[in-house]
Amino acid sequence: MSNLPPQSLPVYATDEDIAVRAGGDWFLLAPSWQQMAAGTDGYFSPASPWVLRSTATNFGSNGVSHNQVVQLSSPKANFPGGGQLLAIDSVSTDGTSLTLRRLHKDLSVGQPPAPAAGLTGVTFTINTLDPQTEEASFDIKRRFGIDETIAYRSSTWVFDLRDLRMATVLTVLKDRYMAETRTERGDWSMKINLVRSQLDQVLDRVQVRWGPYGNSSEPSTVFSCKISR
Repeated sequence: MSNLPPQSLPVYATDEDIAVRAGGDWFLLAPSWQQMAAGTDGYFSPASPWVLRSTATNFGSNGVSHNQVVQLSSPKANFPGGGQLLAIDSVSTDGTSLTLRRLHKDLSVGQPPAPAAGLTGVTFTINTLDPQTEEASFDIKRRFGIDETIAYRSSTWVFDLRDLRMATVLTVLKDRYMAETRTERGDWSMKINLVRSQLDQVLDRVQVRWGPYGNSSEPSTVFSCKISR
């Protein structure tokens, strides 16, 4: 039996959503102690430029999942600088390969990460912000009176969960920027203020609408619900 602390499901954002907003900061914000998989033996077979494979790593056994993000950082000729971030669309049944795509793009849209002839010696890293996303989602549920144990007040009864996605993403970014900032100088301190301001604006305007048509009852806002942390 696991001693994992209680978790709140569903969550309102994914690593992919956060990476879109964080950009290059993702490499530093997603900590190595929350690593799902890493290796230097990744490869793309010929004619499969979107499918990352590994001999030593079983992605499925490691718990890698769709909408997480993989960083490809070498060979440097293919992935210069900090490398590339791609979204994981799916994990193969046997867990040995990942089908990738560009962030917030459909399958096979955009430049493939590997040439048609294939590529070997690929360094890959999959870190996650799942714990922070779960915590932020729980906080938002408390703010807006969403409760998975109450009929017609669970997440399944929220008309459009996208209204809550931005708030979740900004909450995670604010907390991670604050956790990694050690001085009031530098661009990260500026980003903290910017993200905090954006989050306040989002929380002020969000209205959680209920039911299949969004009109089953009065919308919930931060002003109509008790704010808890």
